Amino acid sequence: PHRTDTCNAVVFGESGAGKSSLVNLIAGKDVAVSSSETRGCPSGTSAHGILIQNETLKVNLLDTAGLDEDPEGAVPDKEARRISKKLVRTLMEQGDIHLIIYCVRGERLIQTLRRNYEFIQSQVKRKVPIVLVVTSLESYEPDMEKWWRLNENTISKFGMTFAGHACVTTGMITQSNVTERGRNQSHDAVCKLVE
Repeated sequence: PHRTDTCNAVVFGESGAGKSSLVNLIAGKDVAVSSSETRGCPSGTSAHGILIQNETLKVNLLDTAGLDEDPEGAVPDKEARRISKKLVRTLMEQGDIHLIIYCVRGERLIQTLRRNYEFIQSQVKRKVPIVLVVTSLESYEPDMEKWWRLNENTISKFGMTFAGHACVTTGMITQSNVTERGRNQSHDAVCKLVE
């Protein structure tokens, strides 16, 4: 048997950003229920243990309730923020948080991403690396990284800094504009980011 290291990563983002789809992309199978399959977003937080890096790294992905959810939604924004704060505070007290994955949809305006970035940053106070995963970039295939090149300066101008980024598609191959090549490229990019 080989040694397996464990990494706890919290997946943050607004409702509908593709957090659960990102978890499924990393897992290579459906393990998380996405908001498109339910009314609203998953309530609270769901944990998914996934082996990557030739099964030598176990990643516990903590899929959080979506931020900016409507007050009538499954988990209203105020409640989602309270749950997320408590989760991060507990993990930080235990020294058991290794990575924050900030998941955003590619078509969102950069200015709108700043509020949630500042919320996440205020919780970890630069003690935990934050990486950015930009989803829904099917229209950028085969060069999804083009989104980053087009938006990097604006992100920097708004004071957002990340330890890394991945530009991906989390859609299913059965959906229009999603290719197997794009999914594989996305899976590899996100796994490399987590490693």
